[in-house]
Amino acid sequence: MIYEKLKSEYDQISGSWPEEAKTFSLSLLLIIEDLSQRLKKLEDQVAQNSRNSSKPPSQDTHQRPKKTNPKSSKRKAGGQKGHVGEGAKLKDNPDDIVAYTLGDCPQCGQDLRPEPLVEQIRKQIEDIPEIKTKVIEYQIEVKSCPTCQALWQAGGCDQQHEFEYGPNIKSLAVYLSAYQFLPQQRIKALLGIFGIQISTGTLNNFRKSAAQRIEPFEKALRQNLIQAPSAHFDETGIKVGGVTHWVHVACTNLLSFFGIHRNRGQEAHQDMGILPTFGGIIHRDSYRPYNDYTQSHHSLCCAHILRELQFAIERNAQQAWAQPMIDLLLDIKKQVEVRAGGVADPRWRGRHRKKYRELVKQGLQANPAAQRPEGQIKGATKQSKTYNLLIRLRDREEDILRFMSEPLAEFTNNQAERDLRMNKVRAKVSGGFRALTAAKEFMKIRSLISTAIKQAVCPLKTLQMVFTDGNNDFMKLAYPD
Repeated sequence: MIYEKLKSEYDQISGSWPEEAKTFSLSLLLIIEDLSQRLKKLEDQVAQNSRNSSKPPSQDTHQRPKKTNPKSSKRKAGGQKGHVGEGAKLKDNPDDIVAYTLGDCPQCGQDLRPEPLVEQIRKQIEDIPEIKTKVIEYQIEVKSCPTCQALWQAGGCDQQHEFEYGPNIKSLAVYLSAYQFLPQQRIKALLGIFGIQISTGTLNNFRKSAAQRIEPFEKALRQNLIQAPSAHFDETGIKVGGVTHWVHVACTNLLSFFGIHRNRGQEAHQDMGILPTFGGIIHRDSYRPYNDYTQSHHSLCCAHILRELQFAIERNAQQAWAQPMIDLLLDIKKQVEVRAGGVADPRWRGRHRKKYRELVKQGLQANPAAQRPEGQIKGATKQSKTYNLLIRLRDREEDILRFMSEPLAEFTNNQAERDLRMNKVRAKVSGGFRALTAAKEFMKIRSLISTAIKQAVCPLKTLQMVFTDGNNDFMKLAYPD
């Protein structure tokens, strides 16, 4: 600490100083110490990036690349000679064929029609036909019986309203919103190209209808995730009515369940109804509320640990133990990946744990706990990021190294982070939500779409199933093989 260093020098030279000078000098030392700590804190915040913290790459500050010398390379820009292009290829089954045939020889007049082909040159053009809607009108007869005077209407038409949009228009509108993340005004403009004049209220009704039809799927999805042997959990912030809410995800490599809540912790977990009764392996970050679900085994995301270790090296000069810890975790990861069964060799696990504990011990010796400040009575003593990281490494050793010994435990929680990333993209493209009800409806639709994509099913076709009465094939996505 700067204060201790300056204080020792001060003690050596201030023996004959007046008491007023000593008091004034000590107060200056305390001010210097306070300003130094605040400056360090600000510098640490500026130094955070996607490599050494949980900040996403989109928030990294990028320096302008240095200009390269145009004479340093003799190659021309673009594809080089011999490069195999990846242009469009001729299609095997064209929809229409226009044949250009030969009749008489233009030079001598010989009939060329019966002659064999020397070569047939194929050329194609691919285009989109004119896009327009198809309107179907149902004309329902109403007649009065001349004998009994009863009024009768022809049956067979299931349409309830005078005018309705079909499942293709509904599914396309919801697809553009929940998958392509287009704002409503741009969806209206795009549908206008097809001749569809639609209101914002109607687009909202499409979303509400889809969310309502998806409810049975959501219930089945929740139950299957509860029974999964391993799942990933995470959350990220998003604005609803200008107030920060939290998008929560519970997922596997084939299933995705999204919920949104005003709170980040256990109240939201209870509302989603998965974590409180989940009995498998919880892949998660270091957020404390996850610790209370003791009925499950926990697997802490080592990608977060690696970034924090990198920050300790860059900002707090902890190379002596932090770099070997990074190397150790990555070495264990490599051993797990190359070995059949998805776990490290049992003969090596004890050695890994021994080295892990030695490095944690070394780090704690170099970073002792901060002492309680004079005059502080209540509350915990604030500790450095490095010390807190070391305590987590010490106390959560089993959860951090679970990927080493359990086949279903993974090195990172990247699956949950990938699933959440699309919600952040949606927020960047279209902004937040105006109302919580609309946000919840959107999350139900995202649950279905994300699950469909994981199972290689077209999201647009999936939404068409949702809007087609009597078609419940989308429910099969909740029960993957």
